[in-house]
Parts: sequence; C-alpha cells; structure tokens
Amino acid sequence: MRVFACTDVHLRLSLLEEALKTSKDADLAVFLGDLTVYGKGLDAGLEKLKALNDNVFIIPGNNETPEELGHKASILGIVCLHGEKKVFKGFTFAGVGGSLPTPFNTPFEIGEDEFKRVLSGFKGLNRLVLLSHTPPFNTSLDLTSMGEHIGSVELRRFIEEESPLACLCGHVHERAGLSERIGETLVINPGPRGMLIEL
Repeated sequence: MRVFACTDVHLRLSLLEEALKTSKDADLAVFLGDLTVYGKGLDAGLEKLKALNDNVFIIPGNNETPEELGHKASILGIVCLHGEKKVFKGFTFAGVGGSLPTPFNTPFEIGEDEFKRVLSGFKGLNRLVLLSHTPPFNTSLDLTSMGEHIGSVELRRFIEEESPLACLCGHVHERAGLSERIGETLVINPGPRGMLIEL
C-alpha cells in the first residue's frame, strides 16, 4: 500500500498544492500535525488537505487542539486519529498528537503520562502504523539544532515493545526527510513537502 505522508506545514499551503500529484497516486494521505500556527487558519488548511486524496487521516500537532481539529476535520470527511485507531486496507493506523511541553506555550502540549495513556490503547494491534506528531526519544529524528533530544520516552518504549511496522512523525523541523529504524520499526519524518511511503 502507498501512503503519502507530510507534516509541519504551518500554513504554507502552497506546499500542499505542490503535493497534489504525488498524493493522488497514493491509497491514503496522512498529515502528522501542525497544519496551523497556534490554531489560526485551520479551515483553509483542512480544505487544502482534503484535496490531497479521497482518504485523509490527520492528527493534531502542538499548534492545534484535538477537539477543534477533530470537529472541523469530520465535517470534511477527514479522519482525526488522536487516541483512535482505524483499519484501512488491512493495516491498522493509530494516532497520538501533540508534543511534550515546549518553551512556546502552544495549544496542545502533553506529558509523558498522557503519551503512555493514549499508546496503551494500541497494544497488540496487527500491521500497526503509528502516527505521532512527536518523534521517539534519542533518535536522529528528535535531535534539535541545539543538540537536545526532545522526543517522547514513552513513544520509544511503545515502539520497542510493540514493534509497529512504521512510526510516522514530525515536530522537529530540521529533521524533515530523515528516517531510521528502532528494532524492526521504520521511523520517518516526511517533512512539509511530504513523501510517498510503501508499506
């Protein structure tokens, strides 16, 4: 199955327009959070996102709340997967949005306890593809330009214990386009320009 994934557009909607050709060739498009800037421009962003593919899954980043995102996405037929799971073409997609606390006081920041709580609902799932705005801790994907690892310890623990097929994530802008493996799990930050991923 082909999945088009992108993240952290932050209202640069021209990037979604550029992605149309690639995303239309996919079976599914997923967006990994931070469509907006502090929640502004959500309606316009979702409209552009809906054009990517007939099937679109989304999770909130730290710039949008799951309540507002989920409500507005559902009106457009976009599936919001924060804390939820959905089987699509034999794969189970499950999502955890938001980020750990930041210095910027963004709208949706959560602690490790909340990561653990949400992820606990995804144990034992077959052919799991995990969608997370935040990357797992201590990887090339959670390393900031200041040399600090800002990913989730609980997310990494879940990956090590459950071995999902893939974890698609974002949040750390300077790590866009990178991937690595944690055990058998492929971890990818597709970045704002996105990429086509074969599952």
